[in-house]
Amino acid sequence: MGVYYPHTSEDEAEMLARIGAAGVDELYSDVPQSLRAGELNLPSGMSESEAEEKLEALASKNRRYSSVMRGAGAYRHYIPKIVDEVASKSSFLTAYTPYQAEMSQGVLQSIFEYQTYIARLTGMEAANASMYSGATAAAEAVMQCVKSGKTVAVSRDIRPDTKRVLETYLENRDIKIKYWDTEIGTSAAESLKSVFDADVAAVYVEQPAYSGEVVDLKAVAEFVHSAGAKLIAGGNPLAYALIPSPGECGADVAVGDAQPFGQPLSFGGAYLGYYAVTKKDVRKMPGRIVGQTTDRKGNIAYVLTLQPREQHIKRERALSNICSNQALCALRAAAYLAAMGGSGLYKVALNSYQNAHFAAKEFEKAGLKIKNGEFFNEFVTISDGKSEKIEAALKAEGILSGLKLNADEMLWCFTELNGRADIGRAALMIKEIGGAK
Repeated sequence: MGVYYPHTSEDEAEMLARIGAAGVDELYSDVPQSLRAGELNLPSGMSESEAEEKLEALASKNRRYSSVMRGAGAYRHYIPKIVDEVASKSSFLTAYTPYQAEMSQGVLQSIFEYQTYIARLTGMEAANASMYSGATAAAEAVMQCVKSGKTVAVSRDIRPDTKRVLETYLENRDIKIKYWDTEIGTSAAESLKSVFDADVAAVYVEQPAYSGEVVDLKAVAEFVHSAGAKLIAGGNPLAYALIPSPGECGADVAVGDAQPFGQPLSFGGAYLGYYAVTKKDVRKMPGRIVGQTTDRKGNIAYVLTLQPREQHIKRERALSNICSNQALCALRAAAYLAAMGGSGLYKVALNSYQNAHFAAKEFEKAGLKIKNGEFFNEFVTISDGKSEKIEAALKAEGILSGLKLNADEMLWCFTELNGRADIGRAALMIKEIGGAK
């Protein structure tokens, strides 16, 4: 098979003649010779069949696990087939962000439905069209709540990617980060009091925490508000089908990653961040917000209501530098939540909770120690330096183990897709290796 070229030598000659250039090199005459790369060290092109063969060889190196017992921010859930069907419709899949809003009623409605689901699930009064990720949503929330020169108190028990993004965003914002230790099984509110001072304008805590621990968020909110600060709650939104939502607990902002809702693991992305607030802060919310109204004939219509971002507001007055939103991922989340309904989502959360607690009991019998007090579907185990051996043993049997935190500790996750047979098989292998002393 031949190699495809976008244009022939005759095409090049005609274009050069039209602009009056002697050759291609003349187009780069303003670039110093020392900066010109010359011939690029690139491999020769391939035919279509050769490229396909190469890609298949690379894909064959991927390891597919029959059972996944790891979460840590990316969760494996069953995705109803209707989610793929809706999201793959060309009218959605090929549509870009709605700059001409009145011409994009379908896209706007899908965003509005997503916003409604997120607001209801988090117990907040309004949600935006989505963020790039849970980590960037957390950083934007801090910038919303904390003025220059002030401090945000951040729990150490949060996702590592969120921690890194927070530090990157705030490095040149004159906003200090004060980390506070939330020991698993202890009161987060009590530990917060030991580091709280007058400079702290907001607190960021995840519910559930990175370790899986369920925090007494209401107690944290009461203390934070009594001190005149604001509370930002991050976390896995699926948990709010079982435990009190951030809004019910009194949080000022709810953020996190909506990946559990209809998003495949996809090697870590693309996912989408959610962002929800109370009505009094709706004009401070980053990104864009879609609203529902009626047209001149009384028909329901959708509009871009608020867009407090750099594209529409002068840079020094903009509240956010987010350019767009994860429209297709938000559509998948809305389709998933619509397909599951309230009772379906509750069952997914309940099954995840029950499977995790069953696994914790089986792992304890196998010799591991459970570090958590209250937890949803993730927990940390302690072994006698056996983390690496446990990971290798389960991998050999097609099971992706919990995430190795260190030689002794592993972070495990269980969803509705983890059957009791696989859990029992994993527990048996752990018992053979030997757990904690």
